[in-house]
Order: sequence, then structure tokens, then C-alpha cells
Amino acid sequence: MAKSKRKYNPKKSKEWNEKCEQAWFDTFAEAIQTNHLPWQKPWKPNGTGFDGIPMNLASKKEYRGGNTMRLMIEAMFRGWTDLRFATRKQLINAGLSIKGLKNGSGCIVKYAERKPYEEEQDDGTIEIKYRWIRKWYEVFNIEQCEDYEAPKPDPTAEVKPTHDMMKHFNDYIKNEGITFKTGGNRAFYRSSADLIQLPTHDAFTTPIGEVMTAFHEAGHSTGHTSRLKRPLGNGFGSKAYAFEELIAELSSMLVVMRLGGEFVPDSVQEENANNAAYLQSWLKACEDKDEALGLAFHEAQKAADYMIESIKKGDEEQ
Repeated sequence: MAKSKRKYNPKKSKEWNEKCEQAWFDTFAEAIQTNHLPWQKPWKPNGTGFDGIPMNLASKKEYRGGNTMRLMIEAMFRGWTDLRFATRKQLINAGLSIKGLKNGSGCIVKYAERKPYEEEQDDGTIEIKYRWIRKWYEVFNIEQCEDYEAPKPDPTAEVKPTHDMMKHFNDYIKNEGITFKTGGNRAFYRSSADLIQLPTHDAFTTPIGEVMTAFHEAGHSTGHTSRLKRPLGNGFGSKAYAFEELIAELSSMLVVMRLGGEFVPDSVQEENANNAAYLQSWLKACEDKDEALGLAFHEAQKAADYMIESIKKGDEEQ
């Protein structure tokens, strides 16, 4: 006997979805209010291979977008340094104990899945349609397992030097055809001229400051009409300005960490960069706060992916 197809029921699990949505948003709202933000905290590789960007224990793939930020914030609040996460089943399959891992003690992550559903037409025929269904999973940090053993750091592992990081930046602007100038006392990206300007090398108080500022401006440049086409040139204090600054901060963090460099956000020498106050006012002004955050994280991930792919393209051609 053929299995009957389950029709899409928009009311099913509504309470669970609303609960997860609220928990997901509350994590970010609290982090913004208390300034516990991953992209505003320094980070340096520790040589274990499992620090930095959260990774799924089973697939070995990094989490993306809002899930990345959600797990990094939880790690900051709870003091985790090993950023491998897994479901209960994945922990069991890895031979780890799940004793004491109660519902609600993990972290909620979300995914969107394209699902078919049946819709009856006026003439009585059934049409198959598709819609995106949001799915929620609870994952646990590996340090929550009672038999957890911390990986031993590699004593030979080193943070990528700042001159190598600047080489990556130079590869990016070369591959993208971005005009680059140095001079003056401030850094900025001008979309009308597709131009990044930084102070001279000697004007930076530390080498890492030059790296952080360069990749911050590179993050802005991904919004150009020839790339990801985001609205740029917005006035300071506007929601659009805050949205773009958030994308630049998030994307530069993801790129620097993925390239193996040190991330020191306080050293960015762009006026109003990494300012928690504008984030608080922006979030307060957004009508649909959850959707606004979700879109910002999505756009930041796209910007980071774009920069990484451009840099890789340059490496392959050399």
C-alpha cells in the first residue's frame, strides 16, 4: 500500500517554532545589550584546530550565518573554548556520554528546508507546491560531555603573520579591480569610485590595526553594484548605516578567522566602527527584529564567502 502524503499544516508545532524563535532572538538581544558580541572581542588561534568558528562534530563543517553567531555568543557566555557542537545522536555516535544533557541545556540552531506540500485546486485537482520550512535543532557543546577531553594544542602552530594577511587583502583588491590609496588620517570605502583608502602603513599604531581596518573596508566593498549589490553610502545614525556596519564587522571577522589570522576589532581605525551603541539603537528601531538580524547575518556570510572565494581565485592563478 502506498504511503499517504502528509499535507502541509501551517499550525503544526506553532508553539515550538515561536519558542525557538524567541530563544534565538533573545540570545542576540542580550548579547547586544551587554556587549557580549563575537565580532567585538579579540580572538587568536590556539593551535587545537577546533577554536574560532563553530563546527559540527560529525560533519566537520563550520556552521554558517546566524547559527555561527548564536553558538559563538553561547560559548562566550558559558566559557567554552572548544567550539565543536553536536546533537545527542551525534555525540552518541562519536562515543561520548550524554549523561546530564537535559533538554534546554544546549543551544538552538535553525535551518531552512524546501518541502513539498499538496494544495487542492478549485477544480478538485491536487497540485504539488513547495515552501521553505524552518527547522530547529538543539545542539550541545562537546565540553558539556562529562567524559570530554580537551585536545592538545599544537606547539608548532602559529598565527598567520600580519604581512601575510595584508597580502591576502592586496590579492582581494587586485582580483576585484578595486582602487586602493593610502594617505590622510581616516579609513573609508567610497562606493561611487569603488575605492578603499587607508592611512599610510606608518600611521597605524600596530600592524594588526592595519589588517583589521583593511578587511573591514573590504567587507564594505562587497556591497558594490558589481558584487553583492547592497545599499551603500547611508548616513550615520540611520538603520541602513547600522545594518551595513554590522555586515562589515561580521564578514571581516569571519574572513580573518578563516584565513588563520588574529582578530582584534578594537584596532579598526574607521570612525564609528565596532560601536555597540548604534547596534542597540538599530535593533530597537527595527519592526521585525528577528528577521532584521537574520538578514544581517545572511548578508555577512555572503560577504565573507565572496571575499574568501576572490582570495582563493588569486592564489590558484599564481
